[in-house]
Amino acid sequence: MTIRDFVKKGITVVNDMGELKEVRNDLRYTSIPFPNGWAASVIHEPEGYSVATCDYNGYFNWNILKPFGAEEGKFQCETEEEVCKALAIIESL
Repeated sequence: MTIRDFVKKGITVVNDMGELKEVRNDLRYTSIPFPNGWAASVIHEPEGYSVATCDYNGYFNWNILKPFGAEEGKFQCETEEEVCKALAIIESL
């Protein structure tokens, strides 16, 4: 599985503030809203990737990924495979 596969699974939703939230995928940032009410936020950094989760309104939840080993509420990933593991966790919440 690749990041692109997760991007294809992303949905388009309207949040509580009437804003359209949809998949965003560019060189620096990827946002993937999943049907479970959570969105994955992936920052592409020179040294790797940072993966966190927020709700459809854009509020980050820095505690939800900690039981899965995320430090400071986010995963620091070096490879696309690690990012996909983090995305699978967010998708399954």
